[in-house]
Amino acid sequence: MSSRETIQEVVNGHNLVHIATIDSDGFPCVRGVDYAVGDSENILYFITRKDSRKVQHIKNNGNVGFVVDHDCPGWDDLQKLKYIKGTGTATVIEDPQEMQKAFGLLMQKFPFLKDLPGDPSNFVGIKVQLKKILVTDNTIEFGHTETVDY
Repeated sequence: MSSRETIQEVVNGHNLVHIATIDSDGFPCVRGVDYAVGDSENILYFITRKDSRKVQHIKNNGNVGFVVDHDCPGWDDLQKLKYIKGTGTATVIEDPQEMQKAFGLLMQKFPFLKDLPGDPSNFVGIKVQLKKILVTDNTIEFGHTETVDY
């Protein structure tokens, strides 16, 4: 399996990405968000409240770090682990068509999001373009990692 195929397997097989943004003091802030995959395995979308710290951080500095993985309760699980981490850029979606697309993908994957409390206008879509991806595949060898640049 190629590294890009492993990336597709990971992003399509998980629900949560941990995104690190940079605050105004230069410190990283990490949080998990539910995401949907865009037209390519290196495009992820999520929604958040427009008054969140994430949005302010992204508007000030779109550089982000990310990890898509899961826990391993035992050695057998750890030996099968495949995950990705790396860097990218995040932007608040301004284009109404792209916003509709992002919300549609997210609602398809997470139907419960239609029940988010509050006015839908209080939320914004975020597009994350994964740029440098470190692909770890323990099925090849423990800690085996390859780099994919987009």
